[in-house]
Amino acid sequence: MSVETSLKYQQNFFDHFASAWADQSTFRIYQGIDDTAANLRLDAHDVPGYILAYDKQAEQELMDFLQSGLVSWLREHVPFFDVTDDGRVFFGDWYHRRQFGRLDVINRTILHQTDEQRAIMPQLSSFADHQATYLDDQLEDMRRQVYQNATDLHNQLEMLEADQAGESEASTGGRVASNAASSGATGSGLRGLLRNFIDPDEDGDDDEPAPARPARQPQRRGNGLDINRVRRQFDQAKAEADKEFDSQKRQLQVAAAVTNYEYQALTKQYDTVADFANVLTNMPDDYMQALKAREGGRHDA
Repeated sequence: MSVETSLKYQQNFFDHFASAWADQSTFRIYQGIDDTAANLRLDAHDVPGYILAYDKQAEQELMDFLQSGLVSWLREHVPFFDVTDDGRVFFGDWYHRRQFGRLDVINRTILHQTDEQRAIMPQLSSFADHQATYLDDQLEDMRRQVYQNATDLHNQLEMLEADQAGESEASTGGRVASNAASSGATGSGLRGLLRNFIDPDEDGDDDEPAPARPARQPQRRGNGLDINRVRRQFDQAKAEADKEFDSQKRQLQVAAAVTNYEYQALTKQYDTVADFANVLTNMPDDYMQALKAREGGRHDA
């Protein structure tokens, strides 16, 4: 565009935006923001500052105006949402209710700002698929995690006890074999003495050699101490896991109850969690259509 064309475009845009503001036309104001963001390739959040010459007071006035309209519409559009005037969105009005997110006024959506908020929709989907076992499944997963250290120590303790039992059996068998070998060696020695006494000239090459005495097997020192140490560690880990499990169990029970409340509220309004997710996805278009119908906007949203 030429300088003149560009200036004329800018003048027309600001004239239209000023007219929309004078008429308090939320629909046309949003159209101006969307068109500017698209034409100038700006992030939509940067457009109010660009239009209002980065005057913070003017920007805040515009945001308050737009937020008021979006809050009022969302309260009707999703009845089980409790939406505060400052744009916080809560799921329901019951005790232990959770914040679902915060309104993004410029984009007309709900932002999930924390991991807990981002987890709500997956939790609702999981609850819908496993209503009968939802809490039990969570408790079992938590139990495996909490008791993992105690389980590892228990397995280690069993291995040490098995090793100790095997060494004990080997030691007993070795003593029996040693006694038998010693007895046999003594008998052979007496027979040799008798032969030499009777016939001292007889060749002794045929004498049976005395069996070698089995070497004494070395014992693993400290095995009993290892078992006692691991047993103490296991007892401590088990006690700590028991305490942690009881604490987390209560938290999971409360969380499951809250998810159940949320699911019941949702299914009174929508058939499935997926239907509700589509409503959230279509919020910007639905809001613009509602504004267009109310204000009689001439342009497509």
